Amino acid sequence: MKRHNDRRYERYPIDASMWAQNPTQQDVASLLGMTKDQLEAIVRDKERYTSRRVLEINGKTRNLAVPTGLLRRVHERIKFQLNKVKQPDYLCSPRKGVGQRDNAERHADGVQLLKIDIRQFYPRTMQEDIWRWAHYTMGIRDDVAGLIAKLVAIDGRMPFGSPVSPVLTTLVHRPMFDQISDLCRARALTMSLWVDDLTISGSEISGDVITEIRQIIRQGGFETHKIEHLTTARPVNITGVPIAGGRVRAPQSLHRRIRDDFAALRLAKTDNERSALIDRLLSALGTYRYHLGASTKEGRSAADRMHALKQRRARMSITAVTAASSKLTSKASTTSTLPWD
Repeated sequence: MKRHNDRRYERYPIDASMWAQNPTQQDVASLLGMTKDQLEAIVRDKERYTSRRVLEINGKTRNLAVPTGLLRRVHERIKFQLNKVKQPDYLCSPRKGVGQRDNAERHADGVQLLKIDIRQFYPRTMQEDIWRWAHYTMGIRDDVAGLIAKLVAIDGRMPFGSPVSPVLTTLVHRPMFDQISDLCRARALTMSLWVDDLTISGSEISGDVITEIRQIIRQGGFETHKIEHLTTARPVNITGVPIAGGRVRAPQSLHRRIRDDFAALRLAKTDNERSALIDRLLSALGTYRYHLGASTKEGRSAADRMHALKQRRARMSITAVTAASSKLTSKASTTSTLPWD
């Protein structure tokens, strides 16, 4: 799995981070580019900096509590500092340079597959959980841990809609996921985590393993739902990316989109229509190439089609410029013959 090499991210283990150095409230404020008084004022006026709305995401109704203004700035800066902590190998999201394809590719060789969705992952992470992580796991003094928890939590829980929620929630519950990872490693199974979607694959996943994993999740304070125990003999979707025959495939929706856009391109009557369709096709073919891999036969074929489309668009531009030039020349040459001259 390729990783984005950016030294701003995952620079040191969690026990070497500033969060493990017993910072004072003033240290935290300085790290966030503010004063202690400013942070306390933000905590008092948190409602002023919170935007609430209901949004439907993938068929689920989400009650968003989005930080704005100064609170948003605080959450962004906490996120930036937390992203410097090295993450475990099983974590795919949130993680810089790791996408849904990378998550699916880990399980392409598996014979059996287990998919578990953790119910209410953010909303059931309470302000007290954040405080316990800061105080007991990181060793931060209780007053400082309290300030951090109050700055992050909205309505007493991890906010759905904050930039800091993905990375902080995985850190708060890392002991639970580490325990599942240890169990999988002992059973020669591969595990990955994409936000609240847990995927496990291997040659065989027994019922005992499923029971143990669900027990660990219950002990962590969560419930599981949408549990799927599958075989990869047939195509299987992992976080929206299909795998089949031991490799990552492209979604059928992407195949349809490319087919339909090529059909529309053949029927397009104007260069504006053709140009818009070529842009859409270049985007879709790039995604297709990403899924299948640039070095595969399909990936090279997609690259060839993209090159042909770019050449066609370039010819269209040259033709348009030539036509415009000819039109101007023609207009200039007929000026003297106009009726009103």
